[in-house]
Amino acid sequence: MEEEKLEKTLSVTKKGFPAIWVQTLRFAAPNVRYGQSTAICSSNGKLTKIIRTMENYTKIRHLVRISNKCVLIQSNYNIDGSVVEIYKVEKIDFENKKIIFNKVATFKDGKWDNTSYVRNYKEGVHSTLMRAKKFYSLRDLD
Repeated sequence: MEEEKLEKTLSVTKKGFPAIWVQTLRFAAPNVRYGQSTAICSSNGKLTKIIRTMENYTKIRHLVRISNKCVLIQSNYNIDGSVVEIYKVEKIDFENKKIIFNKVATFKDGKWDNTSYVRNYKEGVHSTLMRAKKFYSLRDLD
């Protein structure tokens, strides 16, 4: 597996803790439609606590705490099936307000390329995949 990086914006809570916005959303256009969901899990595989929520019909955003031991799980669902990616926190940069993630596992075409992370983060994978499917299945706005 080739090394792939992901960069996200760091938020800081009122008490000075590092946090990140994760979201569940639905994208619909005339020729493409998909649902996407992201979540942060701690090192023990449990979803992290939600600090704040903002939502509307096609998007839900959650502010959650993050640390160097966390992973980001991102799921996409469309007519062709699902893709799940697991990213491990590589660096939290307070000065530049960035979080750098390194991809450690991918589920595509019905199989995982690295199964060592799947068992520990099963709860987060299931949660993001179910939310992505739910948002994919929402009725079109007329």
